[in-house]
Amino acid sequence: MKDIRTLHNEAMDLALQGDIAAKDTTSDESIALYTEAFEKEREAALLADFMQNPEPGLSILYRSAASLAIQCGRYREAEQLIAKALSGNPTEEIARELRQLLQNIYAQSGRDEDVVVYQLEVPDRDRTRFEGILRQFGLVASNMRKVIGKVALL
Repeated sequence: MKDIRTLHNEAMDLALQGDIAAKDTTSDESIALYTEAFEKEREAALLADFMQNPEPGLSILYRSAASLAIQCGRYREAEQLIAKALSGNPTEEIARELRQLLQNIYAQSGRDEDVVVYQLEVPDRDRTRFEGILRQFGLVASNMRKVIGKVALL
């Protein structure tokens, strides 16, 4: 089994090759390189998570893997990696960058292009009350997830 640093370095080398290929050749070659880089970086992030690596390194690996997923059009996987990173304890700067990536996903995937991700501090004791208020505005359970997905509850 490869270690985290080796996987990360291989992913970054492939991403650089993908950047070069994107300028010099067809996009198929660059997408293939970005895809391979994404798979290695995702593996590094999951391995770091399994080994309980500390922050901010773990969130940085997830952010990097999500960025590569976006580059090869794997938006849902990028969204999942961002959610995993935000569910940890990233620094505020990295959390902000992760939210920006989420906005990029929505814009590039054609979903909710006008979405703005807000950070709203709702203490745990008020979370149920907040969800109740959303329901009063006619947001049923199926829409609730979509709205809460756009509002990062802490």
